[in-house]
Amino acid sequence: MRILLLEHPREASEAHFNDIANTPLWSCLMTGYAGASLVRAGFETDIVDAARWTSAQTVQRLVDHPSPDILAIHAVYCWEGTESLFQMLSDLRSQRFQAPICLYGFFPGLVWKEILDYSGAVDYVIVGEPEETMVDLTRCIEAGIDVQVEGVALRSCGKTSFPRIRVPIEAPDRLAFPLRPSLDTEQTVSILASRGCYNHCSFCLVPTLDQGKTMWRGRSPENVAAEISELVCLGKKDFYFVDPNFVGPGKAGKETAARLARELADLGITFGMETRANDITYGLMRELASAGLTRLLLGIESGRPDVLKRLGKHTSIAGNEQAIATVREAGLEPEIGFIMFDAASTLDDIVQNLKFLQRNRLLDRLGRTANLLYHDHVAFKGTPGYETALQRKMLLPQGLFGFEGLLLYQDFRVGWLAGLMKRICHFLLKEMGKPTSPVYWVEETAQNEPYRTANAQLVEIFERMLGFAKKLNRPPDANWTQGLLYRLMDEIERTFRGICAQQAPHVQKKQSKANRNHEGAKRPC
Repeated sequence: MRILLLEHPREASEAHFNDIANTPLWSCLMTGYAGASLVRAGFETDIVDAARWTSAQTVQRLVDHPSPDILAIHAVYCWEGTESLFQMLSDLRSQRFQAPICLYGFFPGLVWKEILDYSGAVDYVIVGEPEETMVDLTRCIEAGIDVQVEGVALRSCGKTSFPRIRVPIEAPDRLAFPLRPSLDTEQTVSILASRGCYNHCSFCLVPTLDQGKTMWRGRSPENVAAEISELVCLGKKDFYFVDPNFVGPGKAGKETAARLARELADLGITFGMETRANDITYGLMRELASAGLTRLLLGIESGRPDVLKRLGKHTSIAGNEQAIATVREAGLEPEIGFIMFDAASTLDDIVQNLKFLQRNRLLDRLGRTANLLYHDHVAFKGTPGYETALQRKMLLPQGLFGFEGLLLYQDFRVGWLAGLMKRICHFLLKEMGKPTSPVYWVEETAQNEPYRTANAQLVEIFERMLGFAKKLNRPPDANWTQGLLYRLMDEIERTFRGICAQQAPHVQKKQSKANRNHEGAKRPC
């Protein structure tokens, strides 16, 4: 039996190019873990990463090579481009591709029935963690017997059928280290030290993978260190823990994280991680920093107690502020997960969010500011936030299978401000992605021009538009709002032109000096 695991083409979304919420970060290792489990079970396994290919290129690759016995696809929700995945599968079948097709991942696990009803090209959908389920499914297909596997949805007698969810893997140490076919090209290597989360935030997809049946499950520090040691021997020195929550619950969770820090301390690596604010202590931060921690994202989400409660965060404003201060005391500058706009937000919520960010000195760097001032609550089918908003008629299902929820703001002024700021921040973030831009992100520092000027201008625009929103007594005309948006973008562009004009003599002088220093030097081949 030969199984081909496919990372399908990912179409970039114009509206959501900066949103990564469509699948949890740790899903990047799903295919590697599933492949390792299949190899351990004795099955020939290939991985094809077609994420940057076109659908046509992917179909051609699959039909030009010997057909596998099973094609398993890590299906990711790609916003408005999701339907192209199913069109690709239909095109593949039209090329007489006969192998069973199985989908796995967060997205198909939540809408397995809709997928099986919609696409005749799909034979199976794995619901939940894929490793052991995929092995059992492969064994059934190899033996030619009916598939009745825990965690596998399929068609039976013309109807969709899902026997039952498989109990999630309680001891991740028993899994083989994930396959990494693209390791040579990875500068930062993804590592998963735990699965699940002990909290159930209303917007989070992580608990939906196992239907909310389990909590945080960590690998032993020794097991994690052994995997990283192998990768260090292969020349890798920088890592990112893609755990939904790096630190486990309570005192035991912090002790396990500290033990892992001590295991990593002698490896000479750097790493990043994400965790909840209530997991932060000064002692733990010092241990992690000493072991090589250089990047940390805290899920703060809001500067209002009632909003934190609504989001199911189980944290406090004071605790969040203390966590930020503690991270800084340990010598790190935290990145922040934040939901500026929610369907039930009031203008006072927005005011307090802004004050929270300013009070904690979180709006002093352009890249971070442009992220914090626009993010709204992204609601996906299966999450508590989606279901609650749908019941309260504050959400309109959209996208394929209604997987994505369009927020219907209770206060039209908040919705107007949210839409305007998303466009402005996206405009700035795209500018930061251009190597020719005066605010190219690679060279950003909080103290240097032009980033400081652009950052101050963005905050001023937010404050100005917030003040304007307070005066609205009815929704503005769409054409008028579009005109306002163009004027604000023109303000930013004029600032960029002024910065470039000021920099030009300095840049020319710098280039002239560089040319003199390299006169007579040979050009590199």
